[in-house]
Amino acid sequence: MRHQVSRPAGIGIFIVNNNQQPPSTIYIRASMPSTTSVLMAEAAGLALAATMATTLHIRDPTFLSDNQQLVNFINANDHSSPPLWSIKNYTQTFFNHFSAESCKVFKIDRSFNSTAHLLARQAFATTPISTQMSSYSCTNLNHDYRCPYRDALNSVSLEGLTLLAVSCC
Repeated sequence: MRHQVSRPAGIGIFIVNNNQQPPSTIYIRASMPSTTSVLMAEAAGLALAATMATTLHIRDPTFLSDNQQLVNFINANDHSSPPLWSIKNYTQTFFNHFSAESCKVFKIDRSFNSTAHLLARQAFATTPISTQMSSYSCTNLNHDYRCPYRDALNSVSLEGLTLLAVSCC
C-alpha cells in the first residue's frame, strides 16, 4: 500500500440563497490542515456546503462540483463504498443533511467554478489564527441591524476544517 502524503488545502464555497428576497450571496473561505487528496478536499467542501445550507435553512439546494468522480458517487444509489475511504466521513456528513431527493448535485466545468477556486486559493494562503472563525462581514443592505446568518454560522463546525472568513452580501 502506498503512503499518502498529508498536506493543507484551502476550501472555497459560494452560496446564492434564493430562498429570501432579494437573494443573498455568501462567500466562505475555510482551511483544511490535513488532506491526502484533491478528492478529499472536494468532499470536505461539499460536506461544509451541505452543513451551511442546512444551518441557513436553504430549501432544495443545488450543489456544484468540478470533480466528476465525487458527483458520480453522490448521485449514485449505493453510497457504501466511496472512491477513497478517507472521504467517507465527509460524504456521510453530506448525506446526513441531504438525500438525492432533497437536493441536486451537478458537475460543473472548472472554468465556471472560478469563484470557489479563488476563495480556496485565498484560504490556502491564509494561516488560521485560531480554531474560531477569524472574520465575518455583512454588506447586505437588507440586513439592517443584524445579519441573520451570523449566529447560525457561528454554530457550524466540521471536523478537520476551520472557517477563516465568511462574507454576506
